[in-house]
Amino acid sequence: MSNFKSTYGYEISYKVASRAKKRCVEKMYGSECDSFSMLSWFKEAVLETNPGSSVVLEVDESTERFKRVFVAYAGQIQGFKFSLPVLYVDGAFGKSKYKGQILAATGRNENKGFFPIALCFCDSETEENWLFFFKNLKALLEPQGRIITFISDRGVGLLKAFELIFPGNPHLYCYHHLRYNLSRKYKNKGGEIVVADVLQKFFKVAYASTEKSFYFHLKNLRDEGGAATIDEFIREIPLEHWCRAFFKGCRYGIMANGIAESFNNWIVAERSLPPFAMLDQTRMKEMKMMSERSVESKSWTTKLTPKMEKRLKEQLDRSRVFRVIASHENVYEVRNDKYSYSVDISTRTCSSVKWQINCFPCAHALAAIQGARLDVYDFIDLYFTAEYYRMCYSFPIAPLSNVDASCSSTEDFILPHVTKRPAGRPKSKRIASAGEKKLIRCGRCNKMGNHNKKSCTEPLNMLL
Repeated sequence: MSNFKSTYGYEISYKVASRAKKRCVEKMYGSECDSFSMLSWFKEAVLETNPGSSVVLEVDESTERFKRVFVAYAGQIQGFKFSLPVLYVDGAFGKSKYKGQILAATGRNENKGFFPIALCFCDSETEENWLFFFKNLKALLEPQGRIITFISDRGVGLLKAFELIFPGNPHLYCYHHLRYNLSRKYKNKGGEIVVADVLQKFFKVAYASTEKSFYFHLKNLRDEGGAATIDEFIREIPLEHWCRAFFKGCRYGIMANGIAESFNNWIVAERSLPPFAMLDQTRMKEMKMMSERSVESKSWTTKLTPKMEKRLKEQLDRSRVFRVIASHENVYEVRNDKYSYSVDISTRTCSSVKWQINCFPCAHALAAIQGARLDVYDFIDLYFTAEYYRMCYSFPIAPLSNVDASCSSTEDFILPHVTKRPAGRPKSKRIASAGEKKLIRCGRCNKMGNHNKKSCTEPLNMLL
């Protein structure tokens, strides 16, 4: 409204601006209701132009109402073979007239960026819809023969559906969501400072690399937050799903569901569009991204991707302070002035456990590798190489042509799903929870919390 006033010199009400926006969207992308019928043509067009893609559209036969649609393009399915064997699964709310939920599976490429795999648009985030999503996702992943590690925020219906479809796959819980859940345990029970101290100690528990370190920090957490509260919270979540010390697989250093959040923010504008337009505009966005990243990667001259090459250089700089003493074949003791570590380069393990957790050589491992006069690149996972990155984006998404859309063989009329309007004014942005807010250090009391010098009310003990 402020832009309209500054451009044209007229003031308009919120209602007028809202109606005008809706008419513009309808003129550009068609009506919300007709958008559901266009999904039949979209399915036909994708399968014809992108062989090997998966588009599953479900409609209630008795009412002819839309139920859900699953979309995965062949280029992304093939490219995922060369991406890290991890998938972030999350749901985001739609913001169009008929709302709905967008379920997404997003991978991570070798340069720490997201790699979209599959989308599902449905009426709500339920166990039934997650089952539909995971079944179709499993059909794509099984032929690749890789063990995929999943990361989620334990959303509504997700856990039960995951256990039914992927019972043997590793499943990590997002640290930030667990942190928020823990903070809720202290609602109306302690002050802001108490909660901040508990969360700080929970961080050390979750990020502990060894079982001995875990139990040491857990004792401190129980002392600070109360044994009864902490024990009840720990019982609710199996340790292998959130604590680094108890996860036996390769987690690539992942602790949070940040990649999924990044993808949801990346398509925030598309989430306001009708279903067909949302899927089509997201497709074009992904198609453009894959093309740009493919072109960009061809100019790289390093063996690893730029971000991983930078990480390797940083670790090599840190490794210079260590002395290396050979024990026997492939086993070394790596020391500095304070600590010593045992490194076995044949099994790619270090007693600090950082090599195993990050699946990338730590400073101690690099010191041992250089001490053995070996090439450090031979001990780095192929998923971090520029070659694998290029392979990820070597399978393009083919464009769609709607010139003959009116001649399509599919003339199905699909009604929108039934939607209940929530009370209050619709929210267009996700509200960060209290547990997700970044802690800051107050300039007055020098304590960690969510307040600053101006809003600080902590008593100060001044020494005269």
